[in-house]
Amino acid sequence: GEGMATYYLTFYPPTSVNKMYAPRYRGGMRLTDEAKIWKQYAALKAAEQWRGNSPLMGRICITYRFFAMKHDWDNPCKILGDAMNKIVYHDDSQIVQAHIYLYREEKTNPRVDVEVQTLE
Repeated sequence: GEGMATYYLTFYPPTSVNKMYAPRYRGGMRLTDEAKIWKQYAALKAAEQWRGNSPLMGRICITYRFFAMKHDWDNPCKILGDAMNKIVYHDDSQIVQAHIYLYREEKTNPRVDVEVQTLE
């Protein structure tokens, strides 16, 4: 439709996704220090690739493609989504579709490719 556009970003994957959340002292979960550092990296990398453009408005579809990663995809998706908040889009409530692809057979170039598509 009118105004639909697709944007591409790429990130180095986190070293160990399984250590991204730790139990909080009073219950619940918190980001580990390692995960906080990766989230800061991802926000900087997103801002660099976004080149000062305004955050997207309206509904969006996001696609994550994980290459050469053995571990879970859910934690990195959550952290990347948070890292792109206020940079690529105003708020993650704008995400109405999400697609995740795992290319586990890829061994050489570990990365997360992110495709963000406006739906209106």
